[in-house]
Amino acid sequence: MIRRDFLLAMAGTALPPEEFSGLIGQPVLALAVHPAVFPRLRVMSAGRQRVVSDGLRGRGPALAWHRGWLHGWAGTAEARVFLAYEPSAEQLALMLWEDGRPSLFIPPRWAPWPEALRLPLRGFNPELEAQLRWGA
Repeated sequence: MIRRDFLLAMAGTALPPEEFSGLIGQPVLALAVHPAVFPRLRVMSAGRQRVVSDGLRGRGPALAWHRGWLHGWAGTAEARVFLAYEPSAEQLALMLWEDGRPSLFIPPRWAPWPEALRLPLRGFNPELEAQLRWGA
């Protein structure tokens, strides 16, 4: 049996901090309710808290670790939410789509998005790669 840490090392990515390693493979809601994420998420989702909360409880792939970011997404027929967290810089990324349209971007749509999230966002919405600005 191949160990998870060996596979991550072979993929060229460091292991997540111990506090977050148990979240890999869980629904994105597990990241949303984590004590390091929840307070920020609540503030950042502002007037859209209910929609974001409902979206995070929807269906989607399990949380994954990619280039220092823990990320996942989930959605319902009304809304889809992408959520990512970078523990070492305590940086959060959030995207909300309602009725097939972008509704909330953090970082803002016009600001550079972390390059490490380019691949994870393809699974959420392949059209986003060309629509977002990408930074370091």
